[in-house]
Amino acid sequence: MKSIAIIPARGGSVGIPNKNIINLNGKPMIYYALRACYDVVEIDHVVVTTDSDKIASIVSQLFPQTIIVKRPASLSGNTVTSEDALLHCIKEIDKSIDNVDNIVFVQATSPLTNSSDLSRMVKTLSVHDSVAFYIDDYGFFFDYHDMTSPRTPRQLRKPLKRECGNAWAFDKKGFLSNKSRLFGKVGLCRIEHPREVEIDEIEDIATVSCLMSKL
Repeated sequence: MKSIAIIPARGGSVGIPNKNIINLNGKPMIYYALRACYDVVEIDHVVVTTDSDKIASIVSQLFPQTIIVKRPASLSGNTVTSEDALLHCIKEIDKSIDNVDNIVFVQATSPLTNSSDLSRMVKTLSVHDSVAFYIDDYGFFFDYHDMTSPRTPRQLRKPLKRECGNAWAFDKKGFLSNKSRLFGKVGLCRIEHPREVEIDEIEDIATVSCLMSKL
């Protein structure tokens, strides 16, 4: 089974300008996603899809073996879905890489993801069509719980499985048919806190930087 990792990294970002290549503990943020992918023996190729020449140049300097797929301007706006970018990227990849079975969609904005997490995810695909990371959430939710009832002690609660944005993996043919990252028989991989933390706002940079120094 041939698996490739795809890291979407568009140049624009509303919350944090040039978010994918901001300095995070001395390296561009995308470095950590790339490093994790290259350390996974089950991943055969690593691809970055981007509309930015600057990001493409930085990625090529960090890991020259990375395949760069240039994303057209029509797929670079704030309303474009990740699925749209992935569909375009896979179409381009199929021109040069034969017999790709599985796709691992990795987010650069989750720099605490490690190679063992991704390895477990790829292995889970052997018995599932698509896979997501989750974390146990013991919180109370206004749209789910009766918030007017006494709070059950945490140790007696049944946690909810909250999807994490680190990565997803799926069968390529199934994705091209369903055009969604999760479909068919969905597998779940538990990830340990705080590796699920994402960088979405400027304040998250300091949080993740501190966590990196302690992990």
